[in-house]
Amino acid sequence: MKKRPTAWLAAALALVFLAGAAAGIFFERLVLSPREGHRRPPDHFPSLEMLARELELTADQQARIKEIFERNEERFRCLRGDIRKNLNDIREQLKREIDAVLTPEQIKKLQDMIARHKDKARREYERRSFGGHDRPTVDPKDYKEEEGEKTR
Repeated sequence: MKKRPTAWLAAALALVFLAGAAAGIFFERLVLSPREGHRRPPDHFPSLEMLARELELTADQQARIKEIFERNEERFRCLRGDIRKNLNDIREQLKREIDAVLTPEQIKKLQDMIARHKDKARREYERRSFGGHDRPTVDPKDYKEEEGEKTR
């Protein structure tokens, strides 16, 4: 009896998709937006506080360097946004290519699998962000609906 190569192809493509998603998450978390507690890479530029202390900067020098840091922070933020957009574009293209190979039933299963993965990643992010504690609750009565401002 002959085995169906399409099943193997679909499984291989799903594996490639998941590997790409995992690589994207790994890259984003460790390279683009490291969390507190992670070590800085050894080539990280010294902080303003470190520069001020070790170079004995004047107040004027500190203010000027702070402005330089702020201008460049925006450039880094834009770069991170561009990289995220490019990663998302590549993931979407990958998904379209895989969907073209799968049956409608397999596409639905893949969508469910992706949704579960995103939900798990979101829960893990929240767990890390709040130190293992539940997210703080917000009382909706504290906010005006139309303005979104706190009333207290």
